[in-house]
Amino acid sequence: MKTLDVYNHFGIPQNLREHMLRVTRVGILISDQWKETIDRDLIIKAGLVHDLANIVKFKLEPGSSLEAKQKEMIAKYGSNDHDATAKMLHELGVDEKLIEIVQGKSFGNAIEVAVSTNWPLKILFYSDMRVVPTGVVDLETRLNDVVTRLEKYRNDPNKDKLIESAREVEKQIQEKTAMDLSKINVKLVAEGMEQLLGFEI
Repeated sequence: MKTLDVYNHFGIPQNLREHMLRVTRVGILISDQWKETIDRDLIIKAGLVHDLANIVKFKLEPGSSLEAKQKEMIAKYGSNDHDATAKMLHELGVDEKLIEIVQGKSFGNAIEVAVSTNWPLKILFYSDMRVVPTGVVDLETRLNDVVTRLEKYRNDPNKDKLIESAREVEKQIQEKTAMDLSKINVKLVAEGMEQLLGFEI
């Protein structure tokens, strides 16, 4: 099934589609200049579906056009976005390796990601850490966004360790790719984004 078909099948809203496409493009820029062998297809597929169920945790305005879709998704997949995404991916019949990295890529797992030897996981985690709702930013801007916008991280006793681990992942990736991570920007990420809708998941 192509990406666009997956998004249409689950009724993924436009802003969430754009987020997943941007994250995927960051992953492509990094993996295309990887100094060793890397499973590029796994990184692309994971990027394209990593937040499929995020609508279940959206804080919607009363009367939002997404309200009915959110209720439908919660009724079918539950209100936990991580569990719901896993259920959706199992429904699609994707590879378990893909589900594993999608499940492990959240900021709350930064400490585990930093010590992991799973490079597709590290790349997906980092790519997601370079994208905010409005576009592509540097890591420090995104870290600030995470700890100010998301209450669960603002009050997390491990917050400083999570931030340091995310910075460590950036250093690890920079050593393995010829892509200058500081050069990843909105313009580069936008190139070829629409073509990803035709990618086979």
